[in-house]
Amino acid sequence: MNQKVVFITGASTGIGHASAQKLLQNGFIVYATARRVELMKDLEEQGAKIMKCDVTKDEDIQNVVDTIIQNEGRIDVLFANAGYCLLGPVELHSSESVSQQFDVNVVGCGRAVSAVLPHMRKQKSGRILITSSAAGHVSMPGMPWYPATKHAQQGLADGLRMEVKEFGVNVSLIEPGYIDTDIDNASLPWLDKAEQHPNASAYAHQMKTFREKWSKGIDTGASSETITKVVLHAASSKKPKRRYHPNTDAKGAIFMKRWFGYGLLDKAIPGQSIY
Repeated sequence: MNQKVVFITGASTGIGHASAQKLLQNGFIVYATARRVELMKDLEEQGAKIMKCDVTKDEDIQNVVDTIIQNEGRIDVLFANAGYCLLGPVELHSSESVSQQFDVNVVGCGRAVSAVLPHMRKQKSGRILITSSAAGHVSMPGMPWYPATKHAQQGLADGLRMEVKEFGVNVSLIEPGYIDTDIDNASLPWLDKAEQHPNASAYAHQMKTFREKWSKGIDTGASSETITKVVLHAASSKKPKRRYHPNTDAKGAIFMKRWFGYGLLDKAIPGQSIY
């Protein structure tokens, strides 16, 4: 009777998948959702309830929420985690690709929030966790559209947090840096596509360097366990934080921006690791 019910988007791989396992291990009733249900069979074996959910489709999200309410009677936690990285310089992506990036990372998050809030307001409690990124504080060459969505998530979360406080709902942003997940394989095809653009030659040297640093950063990034600890804290603590910066590179980037400003960032970021 005391088990909390959590709805996770983007649970097929990476942070979402690892967080589903962590929450299951800590007694949560987990509804793990993603477009590729076949990648969540192990979660189902561990006790999760898996469902197909494309966050760009209102009907998918509403179906999940309706099912949870029918089965459990409540939703205690939404972990809006679904997202991907649109890699490549600004000039080399079509408006359609950019719209898709925002639809998944920002509007998709908003769809899930809007679907759970009526129930959280009714029960006068709830947690909304949003996977953002250190890139929401510090942008970089080679993938500016992705940080643009993360900046947007910050604005969304900050306003939302103030809106829903009176209803007993808390909002937390999870803002990691590099994480060792398969986001590398999911994102690099976008860089491949950018390299086919008619104007790609102007950025060839930048994209070559970016590709190498991106892959290295992912391979040497923090483990998913680093992130799942803060997800569990945000989902269960009596006083969850507004923002969580789980790993060292995320904290370093945010510190650099706060204390040294854009002048140093503009010089340092192009030659350093990318978040």
